[in-house]
Amino acid sequence: MNLDLNPQETKHLLNALAVFEWVSNSPHEETDPSVDEFIQSLLKKLSAGAEKGPITSENGLFTISEEYFQEVFESYIEPYNDDIFWTDLSTELAQRDLEQKMSAKDLEALAPEDYETKVAKEAEKYDAEFEKNGVDNLFLKK
Repeated sequence: MNLDLNPQETKHLLNALAVFEWVSNSPHEETDPSVDEFIQSLLKKLSAGAEKGPITSENGLFTISEEYFQEVFESYIEPYNDDIFWTDLSTELAQRDLEQKMSAKDLEALAPEDYETKVAKEAEKYDAEFEKNGVDNLFLKK
């Protein structure tokens, strides 16, 4: 299969590769060799015939330049991580509150959809608070 990509498509593919590599490797101490091989293969193909750009090569290893990756990080990864942080925090706190308000028996009797609805309703309270004040009013009780 041959792909004939225009510059805009190449840029989007490169962005997707950068995000894929980050998502695949960032939670682990060591990178996944199959991911590394895949990324190397595609970066090599994308760099062939291209002028000096976001793909660099050193000792036969292809990488996305630090500057380009920083742009991708700020445009895609950082906003995603930020959104997930607040969503997870609100959801975890809402689940905790629901478990404190309801007995284990009542929680087990709930249909999954009803449980999710109740959690979402509780989470809305935290969403509003965090949107207004961030973590300024969040304290741990000891």
